[in-house]
Amino acid sequence: GVFKEFLDDLIKEAFDPKNAEDKSKNAPPPLFVVSPIEALYVNTGAESTHGRNNNILTHYEFLGRVLGKAVYESILVEPQFCLPFLNQLLGKQNTLDDLKNLDPEYYKHLSSLKKMDDKEFKNLGLTFEMTTTNRGGSKTVEIIPGGSSMHVTKENVIRYVHLLSHRRLNVEAAMQTRAFLRGFRDLIPAPWVRLFSSYELQKLISGDDSVKGIDVANLKGVIQYNGGYHPTQPVIQWLWEIMDEFTPDQQRKFLKFMTSCSRQPLLGFGALVPLPCIQKIRLRDDEIGAAVKLPTSSTCMNLLKLPDYKTKQTLKDKLLYAIEAGAGFELT
Repeated sequence: GVFKEFLDDLIKEAFDPKNAEDKSKNAPPPLFVVSPIEALYVNTGAESTHGRNNNILTHYEFLGRVLGKAVYESILVEPQFCLPFLNQLLGKQNTLDDLKNLDPEYYKHLSSLKKMDDKEFKNLGLTFEMTTTNRGGSKTVEIIPGGSSMHVTKENVIRYVHLLSHRRLNVEAAMQTRAFLRGFRDLIPAPWVRLFSSYELQKLISGDDSVKGIDVANLKGVIQYNGGYHPTQPVIQWLWEIMDEFTPDQQRKFLKFMTSCSRQPLLGFGALVPLPCIQKIRLRDDEIGAAVKLPTSSTCMNLLKLPDYKTKQTLKDKLLYAIEAGAGFELT
């Protein structure tokens, strides 16, 4: 339980793109940034910002190993990656069509070039070059040798479009991606994941994102009761009513509080070992008001220690306080 929570928090912090908001000179660059479709991809400016003689690539390798450990242990985590990056984890080469899964607007503009005539190309003055921008400034590079003197025409536009997408998807972040892949394959050898598509690999990493919150009915169907609780008692019925009333975010916080992981298992809660359980904590007669105990948990056993509250409102207030506190693992 403690290890799962540590790994979950580590990955959430390490892949947090909010680090990109710190523009100060000495701030390290974020290793991953958010794409136009709100998915994570490698920060192509990270290596160039810090130069080649630094340990930035070891950070990528470390993150690859951490993510590989989460997949190996079936610990579902939060990050949602763009499909071209996942293709590279699967050992696949990205093509022009994959560009729409990174930057749909850029893909649309590139595709529109194929419909232009020579007069329009002459007005645009395009050459076989590509300009990239990051915190270190902008840089123009040739996408083929002598590209700065080769103009794009109707005859060579197909080649230009494919070379540009290849550089954007497979070349720009190649060093960082290879380092990440080295770490990931330390735990997850390539043959283990080659049969999966990029969509399926994302599900292995973070679960089924089509499920908002958690499947309360599935959890209710497999949960065990201990210490005197049984499904017909009012406090248990109140609990499931409250769970249905919770927002998806609150449901995930409850799951993290109980199991240390905010994502439900791909195969359902019946796949948890041990099965989730609710244990009764008896309250003394003099425990009233603010003095009433909060719920606690033993995440290593997927165990919720729930006091037998006297009213539904007390149960809801205490449960919300406990799950919203975000206190992390403690000894109880």
